[in-house]
Amino acid sequence: MGKVFLYQKVYEELLERIQNGTYPPGEKLPADDELCREFSVSAITVKKALEMLAESGCVKRVPGNGSFVRKQEKAGGEKGGKDHLLGLVLEHVSTPFGLEMMYRMDCLAKKTGYSLIVRFSYGDRERETEEIHFLMSLHVDGMIIMPCHGKNYSPAILQLYLDDFPVVLIDKKMKGIPVPSVRTDNKAATAALVRALAEDGCRRIALFTTEDTEAISVQERRNGFINEMERLGLTEAGICVLPSGGGKESLLDNHPCPEAIQAAVWFLEKGRTEMDAIIAEEYGIVPAITAAAGKVGISLDKEIRLACVDEDYLAPYGPAFLHVKQDEAAIAEKAVEVLLGRIAGGRDDNEVLIHGIYNHIKSKMDKN
Repeated sequence: MGKVFLYQKVYEELLERIQNGTYPPGEKLPADDELCREFSVSAITVKKALEMLAESGCVKRVPGNGSFVRKQEKAGGEKGGKDHLLGLVLEHVSTPFGLEMMYRMDCLAKKTGYSLIVRFSYGDRERETEEIHFLMSLHVDGMIIMPCHGKNYSPAILQLYLDDFPVVLIDKKMKGIPVPSVRTDNKAATAALVRALAEDGCRRIALFTTEDTEAISVQERRNGFINEMERLGLTEAGICVLPSGGGKESLLDNHPCPEAIQAAVWFLEKGRTEMDAIIAEEYGIVPAITAAAGKVGISLDKEIRLACVDEDYLAPYGPAFLHVKQDEAAIAEKAVEVLLGRIAGGRDDNEVLIHGIYNHIKSKMDKN
């Protein structure tokens, strides 16, 4: 009988645990050092066993995060029908961001022979998981997802990655997990607004942002603001963090929550004389700022300049503020391109940043 190497014994034991459900799909295997202690073997032996499991398609090795059990395909599970489908899961859409992108994706899908199935999570993680599972039940060929805000990644999205299912994220990215991401260059967006205000003579600029500090887009925009203020030697007039309010219901209307208005009122009253400009990290918080300014008697753009990321292009009088608009057409085109590349077996473009479109518009707030 031939010699059985230690790594083969470790491989076979871990394989048995995967097959009998001890380690179910999506489960993270014990850390390498833990396996070394359990089997009384070296790190090299454990590494070899895990590499064998990865080569056999049983686990997915994620650098810096560990090894995860992959879903095993069932025999005879071929896709029924001849339709070619792509799935799109959006957190929400609005005229400031998302509507144009969604339409453009649908047009691009049709041009390439696909039908686009659009679903919404409304910022609810459980709903997001349900919609992903629903799209999988339709046997879509790939998926574009705008993930819900939050500190932790979605287990459903992680499972798609572990299964090597073609998926592309838009607007956000997953920390530590190399799922392809197409989104705005958020640092550059707020940096451009700082430079524009500085060119107009503003020297004391405040940033208004949301309380969702774990969101990648929020972090990037905040860092872009801080870094550019420091680079230009300008005075940071503070960062006002507004409460998000009513959860998914707040995505369905344009009315700011009273708590956000009150927080903005308090910040403006306290720092009114210390600021000459405000940057809103996203257009969704502009209503709270304008309502608060009205309560404390501040004339926006006469007393304090207001700039923001995104604007409402379908408002009755068009966009009102100096702003950077996310290039929705470019995001849509690149996201579909990357997804189709993944469906074809490509592995390039893990992270694509799209430059925003700068628009220097004088305020219309005071026009009567």
